[in-house]
Amino acid sequence: MPDYKPAPRTVVEACFDPRGTASLDYVYDVAAAAGLADQPVRLAVRRLEAAGVLRQEGRGRKGRLRLTDAGRLRTDTDARFIALAYAQDAGLAPWDGLWRLYTFSVPEQRRAERDALRTALTRLGGVPLAPGTYVSPHDLLPELLGETAQSTVDTYLITAEATRLTGPGFADPASIAERLWPAADTVAAYGPLADALGAADARTAAHESTGLVATALRLADAFGHALEQDPLLPPELRPSPWPPARLRHAFQERWTAIRAQAPDLLLFRAFDPPAEPPR
Repeated sequence: MPDYKPAPRTVVEACFDPRGTASLDYVYDVAAAAGLADQPVRLAVRRLEAAGVLRQEGRGRKGRLRLTDAGRLRTDTDARFIALAYAQDAGLAPWDGLWRLYTFSVPEQRRAERDALRTALTRLGGVPLAPGTYVSPHDLLPELLGETAQSTVDTYLITAEATRLTGPGFADPASIAERLWPAADTVAAYGPLADALGAADARTAAHESTGLVATALRLADAFGHALEQDPLLPPELRPSPWPPARLRHAFQERWTAIRAQAPDLLLFRAFDPPAEPPR
């Protein structure tokens, strides 16, 4: 744990309050507690601003960051992913048995719109079933409308729902899931979270704010990495027991302990467990 330093972007994203604002004074203090100098944090802020995620008001420690509409949409989508993971682990999000198909054919001169659709579908957990056709067990359309221009969706995207998919190796829903979203890849994505949980044991027991900040950042970094790689397939499509579910439960317990010791930390409120944790 002492050698761990979070990505500067992780620190910046950790510091936004529910209104989508963060004081630079607080951002730099959190970064210092995690062992980061001001310069890489400033660079991360500039890159996020250039990407349209946030805007900076004022300069130096007296300045403030605000999420843009695009940044808030991205944050809201991430929060929904986290809520879905918790709901699945609690048995509150059963699969409706439908496969959702997303297909598009975009002219070459509209390549940017085609790439935007591909990127959004992939980020949301969809996988290619055939050229120009993606599949997911989830309804991705609401998130797609937040990630891509509505005009692109309205003009090029065709959606369908199916209760049955057939093809090479497609014997049943579980085999389809394993072929398209291999379990081993998803389990491997949770390796850093397992390491972070193991490294956090001693820190969680210590009532030292710097240590708690570093622990919270490492856990959130690893948890976020895992969810970025996890398509969050319904539990009906995964083996049981499912290792990621166990690690998410361990994360919830550790996160709750950190919150109890430092209730004023703004860090990653989206990662807070639900009001009624899974039994």
